Amino acid sequence: MTSTVPRRPARKAGIDLPVLGLGTWRTIDRAGPDRLAGLLEAARTVGARLVDTAPVYSDAEPRLARLLRQDPSFFVATKIWDTEPEAVEAVFAEQLTGYGRSCIDLLQVHNLNGWRANLAWLDRQKAAGRVRFTGVTYQFDHAFGMGGTRADLAHVIAADQVDFVQVNMNAAEPTLAEDILPAAAEAGIGVVVMRPFGEGALLAEPPSAGFLRELGCTSWSEALLRWVLTHPEVTTVLTATSRPEHFLANAAAARSGPLGPAEAEAVADHARSVLMTRSGR
Repeated sequence: MTSTVPRRPARKAGIDLPVLGLGTWRTIDRAGPDRLAGLLEAARTVGARLVDTAPVYSDAEPRLARLLRQDPSFFVATKIWDTEPEAVEAVFAEQLTGYGRSCIDLLQVHNLNGWRANLAWLDRQKAAGRVRFTGVTYQFDHAFGMGGTRADLAHVIAADQVDFVQVNMNAAEPTLAEDILPAAAEAGIGVVVMRPFGEGALLAEPPSAGFLRELGCTSWSEALLRWVLTHPEVTTVLTATSRPEHFLANAAAARSGPLGPAEAEAVADHARSVLMTRSGR
């Protein structure tokens, strides 16, 4: 029997979650129904029953919802993007219907878009029992005023307005570990990390096999994933894939635990060099 992945606590929410979750951005919308079913079965097998999606991820959410209607054991994290109250309500009603649930586990304000009004709306849904936990997501400061800023994220955490934050962090882009992660940990807010592989960019130039052996890793993706897990503030890291075998490999990496300090620094050095090469710097 395949071992399950470890779990970490989200103190404010009062629950433990698997350290590995399934992301769905630009992946499962292109997967056939059998592969998607196999992907969810892989998640069940390793005890990583956590999925994260959004209404704006093409048709990923409705396809996922259809398969999860018969399986309430999955922790479902999804998002709201709209700022008009009528639109927010309409999308949320579709989500509840799609999953066949009366309550969504984690509903997040996507990229902090309209976060002041949307967080107030989320609080009302939580009080009404339609949302179990609230959150916000942050990838980067958007141009043209779309979404919120890093300063907004810091404010939401300091004001203790949510149960979870989801952030973009990987070995080449670690700056949120300097202030956002410690602040979330102090408040007991759960941290979900997206893009551990930089949407695949960091996988384009893996280091040598010898380098990986010195790290105690069998693959570069394992090293990058374990780098994220060196941060004890992180509750769950999302890996977006449509291939069950890749998710199982990620689960094996998660079971190997965090890297040591020296190994983590070596991973960060190589990841930064990959990012600089790809950006032409």
